[in-house]
Amino acid sequence: MALKTVTKLFGVDDAKLFPITEDSAENFTCGAGIDLPGVRQISLTYEIEEKSLKGDEKVLEISNKILSVTFNIEYAKLSLEVLAQLTGGSFEKTGSDDTEAGIFSFGGGDLPNYFQLKAQILDTNNEGGDVHFCIYKAKATAIPLNGVQDDFATLTFDGKGVYTEHEFGEEGNKQTKLLDIEIHAKAKDLAATVSA
Repeated sequence: MALKTVTKLFGVDDAKLFPITEDSAENFTCGAGIDLPGVRQISLTYEIEEKSLKGDEKVLEISNKILSVTFNIEYAKLSLEVLAQLTGGSFEKTGSDDTEAGIFSFGGGDLPNYFQLKAQILDTNNEGGDVHFCIYKAKATAIPLNGVQDDFATLTFDGKGVYTEHEFGEEGNKQTKLLDIEIHAKAKDLAATVSA
């Protein structure tokens, strides 16, 4: 059966952050994935720059290009590992047994880190496939933490995806990457997309 290139999307089933360890002309590599616990939603918006050529009292032509992508993610459970990746802060465990504690710290010299964002939506047609969204190189731009009276708190963060420095592809057809959306005939686990 031929792969369908049109599918409906329902919910979001998994999302991970992969810390970028190198983005250079030679390599694009990522560290181990950090799970966003209880991912609830993801939204993506292309940031488009548009220029209009005007004359004869009308718009004659439009030139536009996609500069970046912005996104928002909501997830259900606080993760100190996720906070450390998003902010550039640190996470450590101290003590043992009853004195054990997990501590997230952020200081004046800490800066947000780049990461690759991957999200998965499982096939709602029960055919075993899925859809993956990959923002190759992203940083968080806002990270609100909110408590809610008499209800579960959820966590969100906003971010911006930019083009990689590394060019992917075959010789003669290389280009930097911003975003991939993949439809798979058979569901695949989320894994970082890196240079070969």
